[in-house]
Amino acid sequence: MSRGVYSEPSRARAWAVYLTLYIVATLTLGFASRNPAVRVAHGVLVYLVLIIGASRQGGRGLSATLVVLSYLAVDFLLVPPKRSFGNASELDWLILIGFAATGIFVSALFDQLRVALAFARDRTLEVERLSAERLQLEREAATARVMREANRLKNTLLRSIAHDLRSPVATLALLADPASGFASDRALSRVAEESQRLGAFLNMLQRFAGADDASLLLSTHDVAELVQIAVKSSEALLTGREVPIHVPEAGREVRCDLTLSVQVLGNLLQNAARYSPPASPIEVFCAAVDDNLEIVVADRGPGIAAEDLVRLFTPLQRAPGSWNDAASKQGRMGMGLSISRTFARAQGGDVQHRPRDGGGSLFVLTLPRALVR
Repeated sequence: MSRGVYSEPSRARAWAVYLTLYIVATLTLGFASRNPAVRVAHGVLVYLVLIIGASRQGGRGLSATLVVLSYLAVDFLLVPPKRSFGNASELDWLILIGFAATGIFVSALFDQLRVALAFARDRTLEVERLSAERLQLEREAATARVMREANRLKNTLLRSIAHDLRSPVATLALLADPASGFASDRALSRVAEESQRLGAFLNMLQRFAGADDASLLLSTHDVAELVQIAVKSSEALLTGREVPIHVPEAGREVRCDLTLSVQVLGNLLQNAARYSPPASPIEVFCAAVDDNLEIVVADRGPGIAAEDLVRLFTPLQRAPGSWNDAASKQGRMGMGLSISRTFARAQGGDVQHRPRDGGGSLFVLTLPRALVR
């Protein structure tokens, strides 16, 4: 680290300025010294001001030079006998020594301050550089987190293809089966609805696969609409099963991605159908909680043991017990709940499990409520 604060040209200017001021002050005191009222103290004060200024701007060399020159000038011009050197009285010698010591002390003090200033400036620059590097690293880390989240959601979407296409395909197969008992016009209408849902699902996959980030299509939707679409999309598994829906008349709009939310609700409904007795109803009801709306899918299955909850939403993991025997026999992948939670959290919501009073499970989809303007 450099000990100097000023460049060589600025130092040269300081020498020129203060030596000029010294000459002017010395000539002035030379004329004024003829006046008996002008004493040694007056000259000491004038030269001390010059020394302090020189110490601040010109460095130790200029300050030391002015201390010597000023000492000589005061001794020659103001200490009796005037116009001579070395004949001062004891008191005058004390004044001259104190003057020299003060000049040297002030010079050293300013030199230390100059070094401390240069040190502080270098440290400030270093801190600014490190802060800029840290800010850049934080930006890069934030970008990396966004990219990881986007890739995670894309991977979940890819995993969901095999899982979530089963439901509309099964529904289409059911509608096409003459033994299902659907009237032709009703069957054609449902085929059109499922085709549109499949198209929306594939468009969503294409949108995520081609985007650099997880670009959700968030908009305001009625919960009743979401539930009805999800129930229809899961018709193949829900055939013959009662599905009571309890949705409040007010405050039931949520802000979400329609396709993702329907996939989540469809997964929860199908999960409830697979793991609960065929004759038992699956209920859907809603409740507002703070700024969110909870959509609850309730079944009367055997429920889930507490020790199995920790891996309930883990992909390809199954809790042992009777509640998942049916899925094991069907060769299910164990992806539905994991996919549902990922899709819900991507929209600012969540999927959670709660035990149901009297037996069974409650799977709760939480979505942000639409703001009322």
